[in-house]
Amino acid sequence: MESSGRAGVMAVVVVSSSVGLVAFQIHKRLVSDFMKKVQLEPGGVNGSKPKKKVRFAAGVVDPSTDNKEYRKRGSGRQTNHECRRSH
Repeated sequence: MESSGRAGVMAVVVVSSSVGLVAFQIHKRLVSDFMKKVQLEPGGVNGSKPKKKVRFAAGVVDPSTDNKEYRKRGSGRQTNHECRRSH
């Protein structure tokens, strides 16, 4: 009786390890196929597009931390809200 129990345990070990190996091989193949597709795309894996530099217009002013000086400098211009009131 003990020998049939051992044979059953060995069968379970063999089947489960076989399933594990098959799953590993399928996963490895899927990952390699995915990486091939990624490399075929423009830019590839590490070839991302260069970042564009931001250039502000000459009239853009950097606001100070308290915003009071910025508001004083820009007080000659009307905001959209003020334009709507005046019309």
